[in-house]
Amino acid sequence: MGQDLDVGPVRILAAPWPVRRAFVIGSWFGRDWIIWPRRTLPADFATASLAQQGVLVHEMVHVWQARQGVSLLIGKLKAGDGPGAYAYPLGPDCEWRGLNIEQQAMVVEHRFLLSRGGRVPAGRDFYARICPLGARMEI
Repeated sequence: MGQDLDVGPVRILAAPWPVRRAFVIGSWFGRDWIIWPRRTLPADFATASLAQQGVLVHEMVHVWQARQGVSLLIGKLKAGDGPGAYAYPLGPDCEWRGLNIEQQAMVVEHRFLLSRGGRVPAGRDFYARICPLGARMEI
């Protein structure tokens, strides 16, 4: 996430079944914690698949949101968990502040994927206009 997020305090905890997808539990003991299903946790994200790297970027957005004072629990309850919670509008009236926490995370994830040649719903101009994070992201 470039200069937008200090990743030093972030820790990833491998979780056993029944955890099926990654999620952020927040900050405890001076660390930001991401829970990741053990069966899909790569040994090194630098060599992980583009999809896994995208999920990491998505979860790091939630870390950033929490550091900005967003309550992830309330944000998630408001956003929901179906496909509509993650889909974002593509029109010219779409604004970062109008997106829920999952839509914001998807915008940054898609910006990252696009920068690596991935297929995403919009083009570079859209993400440059709407996305305040990740102009230069490295894994």
